[in-house]
Amino acid sequence: MEEECIGTRNSSRAWCDLHSELLIEIANSLGLFDLLGFRGVCKGWRAASFSASATIESASGMKPCFLLHNDHDEKTVLFNPTTNKNYTINIPELKEATCLASTQGWLLVSQKGHIFFFCPFSRAKIDLPPLHKSEISPRAAVFTSPPLSNDCTTAIIYKNNDQILELDVLERGVSSWIKYEYDLKVKMSSFGVVKGVTFHDGCFYILDDKNKLLTFTLEDKSFETYTIVEGKHPNLETLPFRYKEKCFTKSDLKKQMNLGDDVAIFICGASYFGGTSEILIKNENVEASMEGIEGQHYKGVWIQPRFFQLPPNYSWSL
Repeated sequence: MEEECIGTRNSSRAWCDLHSELLIEIANSLGLFDLLGFRGVCKGWRAASFSASATIESASGMKPCFLLHNDHDEKTVLFNPTTNKNYTINIPELKEATCLASTQGWLLVSQKGHIFFFCPFSRAKIDLPPLHKSEISPRAAVFTSPPLSNDCTTAIIYKNNDQILELDVLERGVSSWIKYEYDLKVKMSSFGVVKGVTFHDGCFYILDDKNKLLTFTLEDKSFETYTIVEGKHPNLETLPFRYKEKCFTKSDLKKQMNLGDDVAIFICGASYFGGTSEILIKNENVEASMEGIEGQHYKGVWIQPRFFQLPPNYSWSL
């Protein structure tokens, strides 16, 4: 049901009766967060915001914000580190869901075995073919380009009993996932908890919490292992991206967001372009700092504030 228009106190004229050209001019002057409220007034205001939404969709270089949610509430908190402001948004799609990847304003989400792309600011959603994994949960994921792109490829990483790392790959327009396995016990001494995944020049880069790197090349379907060494070394290869660890903790966001000491958060990282190179924010686990008290468990994700709208009848298989 569409929202009812609100009339002024001293007149029977409704706000939705404002001239469309004036509404468009107002919408074009708003930032993303004010635009979200503007769009929610009524159908006419939502239509007037179309050009402003398209402008935000094409914007680049925005720093990630932080989205906080849990399994029991449809209300989500969005924190903007640039302005130190919290915004509360009702996003039922994230209830009982876990974010696996975040790039250019899109989230890849797992919800009770259901995998889909989701833009929380416009509520655009793209369902993916089923991927049945009843025994283990995904550790991380990546998509090579925005899901509206024809060349978008998605990869989800699973790790089974610290022995087998599984990579499930889905190309745009294909209806089934392809599974690739890497025997960690045979191929390398150890590979820790998967903390981040990114993609560059036809290759997936999978990072753990022990300075180990596993790559998978799409063209020849091959895995390679490396050890990450800090500092510059003239005889060693360099990563084609930069990465950040413990971004939430180092930024002291728990305090800035007024979260209690009993709050524990599993955080999905993100990848974004940071001026001269791509930056990967690693996944992070923030523990509750109060012992002996049952903590509150939340999930969070770093996301660039962008706004996407889907073409009519859009689907992944087209």
